[in-house]
Amino acid sequence: MHTAMRICHLIATNFYGGPERQICQHALRMMKKDHWLRIISFMDNSQSNELMNMAISQGIKVSGVSGLHPFDPRPIWKLRDYLRHNRVDILCTHGYKSSVLGRIASWMAGCRQIVISRGWTGESRRVRIYEFLDRIFLRLADAVVAVSDGQRQKILACGVRPEKVRVIHNAIDLTTYPGPAEKSVRAELGIPQDAILVATAGRLSPEKNHLGLVEAARHVLAKMPDVYFVVFGEGFLRPELEKAVADAGIGHRFFLPGFRSDVRSLFHEIDIFVLPSHTEGLPNVVLEAFACRKPVVATSVGGTPEVVSDGVNGILVAPNDAENLANTIVELCADSRKRVEMGMNGFQVVQSDFGFEKQTSDYMLLYKNLICVYN
Repeated sequence: MHTAMRICHLIATNFYGGPERQICQHALRMMKKDHWLRIISFMDNSQSNELMNMAISQGIKVSGVSGLHPFDPRPIWKLRDYLRHNRVDILCTHGYKSSVLGRIASWMAGCRQIVISRGWTGESRRVRIYEFLDRIFLRLADAVVAVSDGQRQKILACGVRPEKVRVIHNAIDLTTYPGPAEKSVRAELGIPQDAILVATAGRLSPEKNHLGLVEAARHVLAKMPDVYFVVFGEGFLRPELEKAVADAGIGHRFFLPGFRSDVRSLFHEIDIFVLPSHTEGLPNVVLEAFACRKPVVATSVGGTPEVVSDGVNGILVAPNDAENLANTIVELCADSRKRVEMGMNGFQVVQSDFGFEKQTSDYMLLYKNLICVYN
């Protein structure tokens, strides 16, 4: 007999990106199976955020919790009361704030907690302190989901018992993936339609290593001056990146157009996707590039090698090696046949191995096992 599960997903966020899209897509599929699922988000100044607005537009029920300052304990009591009132079976938490406060609230409410761990950035002293707490609280969770085998190894190194950890990959829905944008980003930036366009996307923060891409672009343009580069994203490193681009003398070929909500549509216009990160969980942007049949050049870090097969759908390079990254980009720029072949192989990988059907099945099995163990 089908028994509906009561699940909440808790996250602190200000925008709608890869993790938020994963949560919403999972919620929709759980709801189709007649399970009770709600998304809870921390709010700034009691204002709804982009995730909450997008979830509501898709018919997903949401709730918000807010406090006056980062150390305000009231969100914990609000979470506890919400979990108790709605008889929630499992609280799934995303990110350090959600995982720490959610652990306390779930204890008080008497429900189970699953932490979804995507990785740590260490982008600032404050974030490193929070992530230190996150690593400690991982040991206290009832279960931990790692988005990649690489992240699983990092979780085990934190002292989490192996039987608590499950690997459930990020997923992508090819049936609803958007087509090309109505307004061409090439036209917007003045990039010729027949030029090679190399792109990346992500927060402008240290772990994404956009400075390394600037250095690699300088090497590429010394050999192939008609290649263009674009970084979609926003963050506190913008001034430093803008200075690096200017100092390298490549401002006419390297663009920083900021965060774009339509970035998935814009990927149709690029020729090569590059991910020069120092660290990754399992990068959604690689799945999105493959959905557009684009080859990927990426550093061999975290869960990236679980998606990018070297020489098959992309090329893996060592991190912190701008010259090798540049040589690899030049190699692909010069071989249109290889770009097309790798892009098609990438599409086939996400089509066969990274669908939401398998992800939903894996989560449902974890939910059921956890509920059975504690009931």
